[in-house]
Amino acid sequence: MEKEGSARASRPTAMARHIAPDAAIWVIETVRAGQVGQAHALAGRLGNSFRRVRDVATAEADGQPPHLILTSGVNGGLAGLTLGRRFDAPVVHCASQFARVTRGRPFDMTIVPSVRPRDLRDDRVMSVFGPLTPVSPMLFDRARRLWSERLDHLPEPRIAAVLDSGAHMTPSLANESARRLALMVQDHYGSVLLSVADGVSREVADSFVAGLGSCFNLVWRHGEPDDDPTLGFMACSDAVVVFCGRPATLVDAAASDLPVFVGEAPGLFGTRNAIVKNLIAADYVRVLDEGFSPWPRQPLDEAGRAAAFLRQRFGL
Repeated sequence: MEKEGSARASRPTAMARHIAPDAAIWVIETVRAGQVGQAHALAGRLGNSFRRVRDVATAEADGQPPHLILTSGVNGGLAGLTLGRRFDAPVVHCASQFARVTRGRPFDMTIVPSVRPRDLRDDRVMSVFGPLTPVSPMLFDRARRLWSERLDHLPEPRIAAVLDSGAHMTPSLANESARRLALMVQDHYGSVLLSVADGVSREVADSFVAGLGSCFNLVWRHGEPDDDPTLGFMACSDAVVVFCGRPATLVDAAASDLPVFVGEAPGLFGTRNAIVKNLIAADYVRVLDEGFSPWPRQPLDEAGRAAAFLRQRFGL
């Protein structure tokens, strides 16, 4: 076992000496069809072509073995280790309970969402703010170009509001939150661009929309036939307010250069509360109080940071 561990630990250095111009990256993850998992999000930031592997048992190299295997989810991680042994390729695992319990030891590297991300101390474990997502500062720039013409007619300041999925949000609390937001926006003669996320009940969504009252608003609900405008709403606004924010939603919003607020103080987020608190402590997000004033901060780009490290370590 000691020998095998030494061989695997030295593999990234050996691979870095052979830099492939179009490295083959394989992605294996346990997600529902149509969804983008953390491994896929990371692969998209590496600047190389990649292949999503669906059936590990029949996966063949097709003339080019994988240069790097990215995995997420317990089943994806186990499948990645199997392929890693078959093709003698390093395996990077993105966050799961499996990685936390084993401290990442079966993998060449693990990327773990943490409530307290820190600099890389162990060269096989990297901690990041929240889950890795496909949203990046570059994607916000693209969304701004695509949506600005369609949204420029709305009164400024424009405030993008995201009503996210949260068990603690009741219809009465939704109405109260929306009324408070509407009053703040009306004080500035602005408008609200509201996105209702997947998982929000109809009663909560209806109550929130009703609470906006006569405030100038534009509303999109998950499941409507139009393209999801959430990123465009945020990119073309002056501030973002997230209610019942899931970590992924807050990480997406913080990838912008806008002031990002949570609509309620931490304490109501359950198991997600620590991550929300940490984003606030790092000043990526603030609690909505009196207004929408910006503050100096860098856009959050954890997938980009992880991708830069992998490119250097594995010679991509």
